Amino acid sequence: MTKVNTTAEQFKLITDKKDEPDYKAVSKFVGGMVEVVQFPNGDLLLLNEEGKLMGLPLNPEATLLWKMTFDNDNYITGRKDVVVGPAIYIKKHALGTWAN
Repeated sequence: MTKVNTTAEQFKLITDKKDEPDYKAVSKFVGGMVEVVQFPNGDLLLLNEEGKLMGLPLNPEATLLWKMTFDNDNYITGRKDVVVGPAIYIKKHALGTWAN
């Protein structure tokens, strides 16, 4: 398991379906409209869709997950992109409501 570098106020890791938040809770946590990014392994990253426009601070833990997953060779933004603001990472096996 990856060590969490950010505070609980900025990053949540969901590993159990019983802990999966609904849209309203996610929107409140990220502070606005929710953007859903599906990782190649099926995990989801939920973040504020307008976080960069709002000037939200860098989220080191979510950015690390991003950079470990999306390389420059296979993805448009690749490792050059960052995640800002509060984020929730839901493991694939914990998906219920958010599953596609």
